[in-house]
Amino acid sequence: MNIHSDAYPEPIARLQNENKYLKEELREEKEKLENIIKTLNKEIEKLKNKNTTLNNALTDVKVQNKSLSSQTEKCEKIIKERFYYTI
Repeated sequence: MNIHSDAYPEPIARLQNENKYLKEELREEKEKLENIIKTLNKEIEKLKNKNTTLNNALTDVKVQNKSLSSQTEKCEKIIKERFYYTI
């Protein structure tokens, strides 16, 4: 039946039109939210990649720090030995 015919009383036709409008609004809002979710997922992936890069850099710095600490300890030992022999 045509919703604008005389077969439907006016309140029913009004409610059907409102229902149609609300369904369209819901569809549009759903589409917007899906786009927002896609955008946020892309941003999350970028942040995960950046986090991985930073974690790798941090690991490299820790390794370098250990190496430098080891070298410093060796130098301190050599200096102490030389100082001990000169006294």
